[in-house]
Amino acid sequence: MQIYARQSLRDLLGDHVAFRNIRPADHRLPGLQQIAPNTQPRKGDDAYAAIAITILHAAQQLRGGQPLKKFLMIGDTRQSDGGTYMTIAKRTGWEGGAFICDEKRNDDPYFSQSNDAGVYTANRWRNIEQFADLMNVDSQTAVIIDVDKTLVGARGRNHQLIDSARLTALKRAVNDVLGSTYDDTLFSDTYHRFNQPRFHRFTGDNQDFLAFICVMAGGGIITPDALQAMLEQGIMRDFDHFVDLTGARISSFNSPLLPFQTHFAQLYEQGDMTPFKAFRYLEYIETAARFGCAPHDLDAIELLTREIVITAEVWQVAQRWQSAGALLFGLSDKPDEAAFGDGTGSPIHHLVTHVVGS
Repeated sequence: MQIYARQSLRDLLGDHVAFRNIRPADHRLPGLQQIAPNTQPRKGDDAYAAIAITILHAAQQLRGGQPLKKFLMIGDTRQSDGGTYMTIAKRTGWEGGAFICDEKRNDDPYFSQSNDAGVYTANRWRNIEQFADLMNVDSQTAVIIDVDKTLVGARGRNHQLIDSARLTALKRAVNDVLGSTYDDTLFSDTYHRFNQPRFHRFTGDNQDFLAFICVMAGGGIITPDALQAMLEQGIMRDFDHFVDLTGARISSFNSPLLPFQTHFAQLYEQGDMTPFKAFRYLEYIETAARFGCAPHDLDAIELLTREIVITAEVWQVAQRWQSAGALLFGLSDKPDEAAFGDGTGSPIHHLVTHVVGS
């Protein structure tokens, strides 16, 4: 591992980046509300692919390019990033491929094509160079690069700092709501118990929902044991049911959590999937604090444990594609509130940090 430089994502992508609300930071480009208002698709959904295609076409037209004919996807998860590639490729018929990596340095290296046409998987980020050698990139090629745990905080190498920032923010937000009644042991039990794949049907793997559960448990509205039993017995139908139940209990208990629950419920009912705003603003603060924060005398390995860094292998190949004329665009499922904060600080993609890789 070595340290190459200090850069921001804007140095590579400009403002060609969009987060969960699919609202490009370059306001000349259309976003979700212009293309498909009152929807909130997630990566891998066909509706998400349709919106991404519209944005890519607009970005290509903005730079005066010829119609797109090829497409590459770079990411860290087979389901969301690989799914995004498959749905876009199916809709457009564009040639191309996807590179999906989760670095596992204790396993034997591998780089291979999966059963899904055009999707390559690897367990070393350096294998992106082999992938790039297989792709014919030119000015009619669009490249979507996942941001979190790919372009920054590479999965299997540096991603733990992204997770740490989010969990620290979540705990701070729950503590802020509960005040003197906050119990760290109860928080940890609740969070780790329900932050598991077997409860994703209920939580939607949504950290705002998990934070809400932690507040309700910490405030004595429901116990983790009781909630788990209700889920396992099928008594708790879904998260809608849980929001309604907590509202009713808070009213009957005359709990001081009523303003918090009411505000959360109102946003949730409006279809807002990040209804715990204070948590996400704290996530921005915690994430930003981990960019470019490490002392300059650390070596690369130490740096990976202290700072969210740019993945050198992805950065260098992306520069190579950009030099060949490709259109680069960054997409992330990070909530906009966690990427832009409350507007008083610089967006995450403008922050400078180290470029580190093999």
